[in-house]
Amino acid sequence: LVDEGLAVAAADGVTLLGDVRQAVRKIAETMPGQFSSTAQDLARGKPTEIDHLNGFLVRRGEALGVPTPANRVLHTLVHLAELSRA
Repeated sequence: LVDEGLAVAAADGVTLLGDVRQAVRKIAETMPGQFSSTAQDLARGKPTEIDHLNGFLVRRGEALGVPTPANRVLHTLVHLAELSRA
């Protein structure tokens, strides 16, 4: 997911400083018992922000010709989870 986001950012001319992969890994390691806001929303039966998060990367990747298969699958799976509880 992170690599796809970095590829979209690079294709869009965004310059990111530092080692983003390491920063994401470090944050994840400090929060082992935490759940993403998307997972929390699904658990609570609330609408997620998936269209504004991974959905944005998918749409921007399409516009820039950058494949985002992992983000596309996650985006689709979250929508399926939202539909299954409706």
